[in-house]
Amino acid sequence: MKRNYLPIVMLALILSIFSLSYADTVQVGSGTTSSSSLPIYGSYSYSYSQQIYTQAQINYAGPITKIRFYYSSGNIANSKDWTIWMGHTTKTLFTNTSNWEAPANLTQVFDGDVSSLVPASAGWMEITLDAPFNYNNTNNLLIAVHQYTPGYEYMSWGSFNCGAQRGMYYSSDSTNPNPNSPPTASSRSRSINYIQLVFPNTSAPLAPVLQSPVNGAYYMDGDRLTWAHTLGGGDANDFSVYLGTNADPPLVASNVTATSYLPTLLHETTYYWKVVANNEIGSSP
Repeated sequence: MKRNYLPIVMLALILSIFSLSYADTVQVGSGTTSSSSLPIYGSYSYSYSQQIYTQAQINYAGPITKIRFYYSSGNIANSKDWTIWMGHTTKTLFTNTSNWEAPANLTQVFDGDVSSLVPASAGWMEITLDAPFNYNNTNNLLIAVHQYTPGYEYMSWGSFNCGAQRGMYYSSDSTNPNPNSPPTASSRSRSINYIQLVFPNTSAPLAPVLQSPVNGAYYMDGDRLTWAHTLGGGDANDFSVYLGTNADPPLVASNVTATSYLPTLLHETTYYWKVVANNEIGSSP
């Protein structure tokens, strides 16, 4: 099949951004490494994990309404049933494989099938909590995950070296661990997941970063326009996409919840496009 190329011009300047937090979403950790054992160990039928995130890493008080883990690879079908707890802790690391945070200090915030939440390719998996967890920004935060679907398949998740044994997990093909009385852990780890903790919005989003195609590039039939959230503002609930043949393009799609859009274009035509992010507070530039 012949593929046609179409020139596209961006209306937004792509900026280099080094911050690791939105105004109302806090990201702890980043990088390109991955872990197969946290938050779940997909290569085993059952797993239970605890991870510690320090107050200094979070530095934001309020109700956590969602949590995002970075999915790298693997099939979730045999690892889809999760229960998640959160709790305040004075622990800064796990001193031995029996040093679990006491279940009485943890609050269950989610229980369910997460298979529909895993992105089609590497990216953030967002879990809306059944009940918000009110983080006090004084203690460290502990996140525990129990995976109880029988069966196994390798999976990997974004991780970073936190410098201390702040991750601990138990995994087994035959024994489903009881989170109310966890068995001796299989191992501790200095490599923990990088995560995003989502708090209620207090500001409108900033203008999205247009990613593809880059300014002045050619567009291939069947490709999508893609963009990303800009750090420093509130989370976007949806996006409005503007596209046309002049520098003030018309609206072509509203209430877009994905960060991409598949346009219908004419060959040998130059287009301009922009994206506006929206939330309950307002809209971005």
